[in-house]
Amino acid sequence: MLRRHSTSRFKRLAAAIAFSSSFLAGIPSTGFVGESYAQADDRKTVTIKDELGREVTLPVPIKAVYPDLWYQTEIVRAIGAGKSIVAVDQTADPSKNPANKDYFAEFANVPDAGNFNGPNWETIASSGAEVFFARRNSPWQDAEQKLKPFGIQVVVVSAWDPKVLRAQLPNVGKIFGAEKGATDLAQLYDDIDKVLTERLKGVEPKRVYFENNADFVTSVPGSGWHDTIVLGGGKNIFGDIKIGNTGSASVHQYTVDPVEIINRNPDVIIHNGVDGQASGYQAWDKTLLEGEAQRIVSRPGWDAIKAVQDKNVFVFNNFLYSALGKQLGALVVAKWLYPDRLADVDLDAYFARWLEPQGVKAKPAADYLYKLGG
Repeated sequence: MLRRHSTSRFKRLAAAIAFSSSFLAGIPSTGFVGESYAQADDRKTVTIKDELGREVTLPVPIKAVYPDLWYQTEIVRAIGAGKSIVAVDQTADPSKNPANKDYFAEFANVPDAGNFNGPNWETIASSGAEVFFARRNSPWQDAEQKLKPFGIQVVVVSAWDPKVLRAQLPNVGKIFGAEKGATDLAQLYDDIDKVLTERLKGVEPKRVYFENNADFVTSVPGSGWHDTIVLGGGKNIFGDIKIGNTGSASVHQYTVDPVEIINRNPDVIIHNGVDGQASGYQAWDKTLLEGEAQRIVSRPGWDAIKAVQDKNVFVFNNFLYSALGKQLGALVVAKWLYPDRLADVDLDAYFARWLEPQGVKAKPAADYLYKLGG
């Protein structure tokens, strides 16, 4: 939902000054705080409904934003609004993750607000941000309370959720004044969706055990990981487990009994990550992926699992898998589960279309993926 207004931006300088006298005591001045409020702002405003159905009225285009996680940062940059990013969290700080040193190089001198689940509010408030671009499993309620006196609004769009991201892309493009970039990104999403719909028509879903970056920790309905399995034509063997509707991705992770995994006998095992390695643009050495796969299949009793017997065990680097709200991950799953049906689908071409607006060189998708036995 969009409503356009012709009024000038709401004037909140007085409230911000009153609050900031105590909140920002001792924080060095950036020359940015309050500056946009002190000057006339003749931008038009629009009202959108974010992912949670919250109506948010904003001046457009947004000039300054804090995206609260790597995925959020990627989406802002991918639509062509990267220069509006005035603060990042630790996952988008190139000094914190060597694997993303080149990928996020442009943010090397941007303030880092720290941990995305408990950010440094002073850093965000003093960055000049107009918007806190949040996930639904972020501390967005705290952000509303703490940042409102500075005129910083909260917009909730979970960039890790494929369906939510696609539905909200028109709104994201509108508020950043980047409609063309958002349309291009939506087209990439839709092109992948078309492939999945056409190639997976009539398949009998293969049973998948998904392991999320820790032994025997799986993902269940409500998480983007679960969605990739379903969108990719699979059936999550733990899809029957429901853990409420709190809106937090963290509660959609579930530790399972390894014996139950054996009993449910998946056709395919998909494992996210390698112990001790941070995901990123810089791919891992293939021996690390191979070692992780071997470690998984060497677990006691796992030689009885069909996926192990058929060597349908996969390990991935999350950099590729989570691209475009995990829509690329869904395509990866489909190619793994139904290689004959998607044999001529060029994963590299779709991955390159994602990396181009990120401003980095395309890389082979195979650099981030591994199948047991090569």
